[in-house]
Amino acid sequence: VAVAESLRTGEHLLVQAGTGTGKSLGYLVPAVRHAVRADERVVVSTATLALQRQVLTRDLPLVTTALASHLPRQAQIALLKGWQNYLCVHKVAGGYPSDEQGTLFDVPERPGAAEHPPEETESGRESLGDQVVRLREWAEETTTGDRDDLVPGVSDRAWRQVSVTAMECLGGQCPMLAQCFPEAARARSREADVVVTNHAMLGIAASGSPNVLPEHQVIVVDEAHELADRVTAQATAELSLPTIEHAARLARRHGGVPTTDLDTAGQHLASVIVPLPEGRFPQGLPE
Repeated sequence: VAVAESLRTGEHLLVQAGTGTGKSLGYLVPAVRHAVRADERVVVSTATLALQRQVLTRDLPLVTTALASHLPRQAQIALLKGWQNYLCVHKVAGGYPSDEQGTLFDVPERPGAAEHPPEETESGRESLGDQVVRLREWAEETTTGDRDDLVPGVSDRAWRQVSVTAMECLGGQCPMLAQCFPEAARARSREADVVVTNHAMLGIAASGSPNVLPEHQVIVVDEAHELADRVTAQATAELSLPTIEHAARLARRHGGVPTTDLDTAGQHLASVIVPLPEGRFPQGLPE
């Protein structure tokens, strides 16, 4: 009732309840009803992939089915994730140079990599080469390109062979734009009544990228206690010697430009920051 009233009046609402008490259903029922009847798009944001999957595959289908006879039409649902969660058809087709050996094996797994465990075989965990082969076979049959739809999953190192970051994406200049999976997901979100996304995407939108999310009138932040940390992580950039070295490699490889000054600056930076204590600098960066 409180959620429905908040939707009607436009007032902000903060709700706290224990695990397993039905919070998702408590906001989804009035949110779906409002989205269809008022023709106002609702964005639902979660902190974790696990809750995102629960909302999309279990809770929302249950709610839309239950409300079908009470609404003038079926609610349209869409899922929207960050760029790297989707397979890049242009990269699979050979449109990008292969990752350098150092990048492939030196970059650590992200904290969320456990969400996509590789296959276990009789001889142990599936090799990187086998994962890449399986990814390319999956690329021929997937209709979503969504990493979550690949079961069993693959490591981050393997996934990097078939995905690109938003910064690396060619955008409108891509020769395979018509087959682009993240573009298709964004197109579906612009037609949907309810869009399920995550806090990282909210952080990107809030930091000045207005086209990341479709136009919406209502937003529901599930797992709101995680919001500040997730948005902070999204808006935070790390500056280190490996970061500068990687930027220099990209400039040399793609731009064909010398990077001597950048390489030298990176080495100087490393000599200064290595002795500094880890953590934030409340008083600003040291001279």
